[in-house]
Amino acid sequence: MGTPETPHTIPLTPAPDGVGRRAVLQALVASVGAGLALPASAEAQHPMVHHLESAAVIDQAQAGAAAADYEAVFLDHHQLQTLTSLAERIVPGSTAAKVAPFIDQLLAVDSPTSQRDFTGALGAFDMAAARRHSKPWVSLSETEQDAVLQEASAAAAAKSALGGAFQNLKTWIAGAYYSSEPGMRELGWTGGVFFTELPGCTHPGGHA
Repeated sequence: MGTPETPHTIPLTPAPDGVGRRAVLQALVASVGAGLALPASAEAQHPMVHHLESAAVIDQAQAGAAAADYEAVFLDHHQLQTLTSLAERIVPGSTAAKVAPFIDQLLAVDSPTSQRDFTGALGAFDMAAARRHSKPWVSLSETEQDAVLQEASAAAAAKSALGGAFQNLKTWIAGAYYSSEPGMRELGWTGGVFFTELPGCTHPGGHA
């Protein structure tokens, strides 16, 4: 038997009172952690990065997303359903963490270009689902959804349109989930400490 590898230690520091979502998002972006998986040049241009410039926007989005009976403010009903389903398949636990409502809140104050890119990315998954199975994404079985996600992941490596849509949505979803309390706790946050640097995502089944 070989010598066991030394476990990777995640540096932690005492958390100041009220460490919020914005601080965690900044740490995620700085470390390109949680499976954001974009080159620095592309990642720096992603809308999630630009939202970090306004604490008020992040705080307002989080408050709006917390509504018990959430009503979309930018996406339509079908788009919100599609995003909710996609987020859950890409990062399990996203539904409980209210990832889709949080993203919807951010999109409502985003630029027309970012909004168009996002809805186009959602539409790309509906088109891929229709091409493969003659029905929209939300009507697919989990097995069928996995097949589309595998196609999208392969397309990302080939830099195709579907691959670009996958990378765009994955970055939104990963940033929203891993900056939420469930996501932070999954990465090891206890409420008393927070990461000075973050590990890569090792979530089972996440980030196909």
